[in-house]
Amino acid sequence: MIAIDTLLIDRSPGETRVAVLAGDDVVEVHHHRNGEPGAGALYRGRVGAPLPDASSVFVEISLERPAFMPCGGRPPPEGQEVNVKIVQPPHGDKGAKVRLADAKQLAKSDIPTGPGLITPAQHIIAWCVETYAQTLTHVVLASPDRDGTVNAMLSSALSISNWTARDDLFDYYAVEEAIERALAPVVPFHGGGKLIIEPTAAFTAVDIDAGPMPAGEANLAAISKLAEELRLRAVAGPIIVDLIPSRGRTAVVEKLKQLVARDPVPTQVAGLTPEGRIELNRRRLRPSLAHYFLASPNASEPTLDAVAYTALRRCLHQGLGENATRLTLKAHADVIALLQGRLRPALDEAESTLKMPITLESASSSLKGWPKSKFDIET
Repeated sequence: MIAIDTLLIDRSPGETRVAVLAGDDVVEVHHHRNGEPGAGALYRGRVGAPLPDASSVFVEISLERPAFMPCGGRPPPEGQEVNVKIVQPPHGDKGAKVRLADAKQLAKSDIPTGPGLITPAQHIIAWCVETYAQTLTHVVLASPDRDGTVNAMLSSALSISNWTARDDLFDYYAVEEAIERALAPVVPFHGGGKLIIEPTAAFTAVDIDAGPMPAGEANLAAISKLAEELRLRAVAGPIIVDLIPSRGRTAVVEKLKQLVARDPVPTQVAGLTPEGRIELNRRRLRPSLAHYFLASPNASEPTLDAVAYTALRRCLHQGLGENATRLTLKAHADVIALLQGRLRPALDEAESTLKMPITLESASSSLKGWPKSKFDIET
């Protein structure tokens, strides 16, 4: 793979998207949504009741679900306030995994009274700049950095340019196309074979279909493609790969170890099971693409959040591009309710950028059967 050399940054209401490119190839796509807890964030928490085996406790840290904290020994008493660091962000129906924060990490931090955020996680832009500092040369901003927030996270050694074309930045660089492919369970690879990637509640299952290829050759080609897909899809946690029975499967395991060694997210390859499957585990540092876009892991229906953020992004693009003086967003009632409720700060940000209000219209009141994924913008 060519070295990572370019970041595409699209900062829009309530959300920042970062595409990581190696030449023309989209390697990773990151999302940062305002207020979303991430790995590395520090929280003040209150200890809840210990689990039955007393080896771990739940900690209330002001998020939707309590965090889970392994203790390894004697747990803190119930009700005690503690400072914790998120090791793994929440995912699915599980809360964040945390550990006690180091005193050095809390220096000069304002500690809240009661459960709450102390210090947010490192912004995804800063993470990308730091992670790819040795090879990164170019950054393209989808819109001008009016308040200097983005530039403050960029190195002065980088070539920074503003996107001025009428085409959407992510469309032009085929990022949206890469995301669409990454949300599909079937992944063709060179030679005619394909991967089938299916998330489950406990792990991600990966099957290999050789197609016209010899089994051994298909296994090697599939493993190369899988290493790319893990990064693009941000797959994390336990992963089980069902290899096609063939000779030389130990060489396939070694090849996979070499490939994941290039991944900035720590990934451990445990080896082959007696049944001939590869077990590996990729650390969960951020939600997967499927988490951001799909209502359930193996469904095609988008999340309401994805629809709402996309709609706001299109409102800005269309409103600013046409110098509009009025703008109406028509969407499903559930999307409108989300924008008027939890995502109201993102709507306010969009209206502030446009310097005019966005009229919200519930489509279901005028047209039955309007899909949740559909929205219309009128200027």
